[in-house]
Amino acid sequence: MNNLALKLKDLVLSYLSAQQELDKGALGKWEKYLDGRLAGSRGGLDLAGSGFSIGNVAIANPVISAPLAGISDNTYRLFASFFGSGLTYSEMITSYGLHYHHKKSLALARVTSMERPCAVQIFGTDPLIMAEAARKLQPEADIIDLNMGCPVPKILKSQSGGWLMQDLTRAGAIVKSVVNAIQIPVTVKFRLGWDQNQLNVVEFAQVCQENGAKALAIHGRTVKQGFRGAVNYELIGRVKQAVSIPVIVSGDINNAQRAQEVLQYTGGDGIMIGRSSKGSMWIFADILLGLSGCVSREQPDLDWLKTFAFCYLEFMVKFKGPEKAVKEFRKYLSWIFKGLRGISLAKKDFFTISSLEDAKKVIDKL
Repeated sequence: MNNLALKLKDLVLSYLSAQQELDKGALGKWEKYLDGRLAGSRGGLDLAGSGFSIGNVAIANPVISAPLAGISDNTYRLFASFFGSGLTYSEMITSYGLHYHHKKSLALARVTSMERPCAVQIFGTDPLIMAEAARKLQPEADIIDLNMGCPVPKILKSQSGGWLMQDLTRAGAIVKSVVNAIQIPVTVKFRLGWDQNQLNVVEFAQVCQENGAKALAIHGRTVKQGFRGAVNYELIGRVKQAVSIPVIVSGDINNAQRAQEVLQYTGGDGIMIGRSSKGSMWIFADILLGLSGCVSREQPDLDWLKTFAFCYLEFMVKFKGPEKAVKEFRKYLSWIFKGLRGISLAKKDFFTISSLEDAKKVIDKL
């Protein structure tokens, strides 16, 4: 892992070195931070001068990587961290899977030192099962996050995720049960409400705080909206005025300018980067640089993208083994090389790779 991590450090520094407005002092600070990552330090990168705390966990900067089902695994979190993310999240994990000791659920909760601080996210509907799951995860996690906003139909059908925005009593009981069960901070991720007729985000936020949550992450759409339609940041701003704990803003934040505008408009403590990071992990660096007053000007060229792609795959192989990693990596190729001239002709090759050698040939051929 150390040799791979050194390769990732060099990759990050080569990207940063291409930024025309990044001075040597900032580059040196980032290199020192990366050396800390390699040594397993939990210290974050404080370039933006706007860190905050979640309970006793220091978050060094406001740029945060989101929990993404099927994506935010060890490799994703490690890359997000190296590119400057102040806090990472696991994929959401079913509390019942942890209750029944399912290997897949337990594997999703494993966190390496280079990904920290890391919030491990769980979902479920039974306060006692959720508390039991949180206790099992406590040795691994820095923070336990409760998913009360997921809009996926099968999650809603189980009365978990976003369904809980319709039942403040049960949601509050879950938060309280988990808070009382563990010694690390508990946070909650949710949405504006069930639908446009039930925009109860302020009341929901207050219930979470009253029951012991130490921070809130809010996606600016309703559960029924899913990821469609406009994001309402104004309601998140109202939440920030109504609670005293940190508020992290999520939804359609895909560049430094939008991040700056959202932080100012809502008064939020952090911004969460989700779908826009798929295959573009350098977005964390771009936004952090922007918040620090340095405009990112140099986008990755093809040679750098090729190096990035193969490095990402190597980490996936390290964590998951070659067979599983290569299959999962097929979708990443489309994300990483999206927008390049002639990429549509190469896409057919992306979904034929079955080994590391295949992947290297396809990447080299681009």
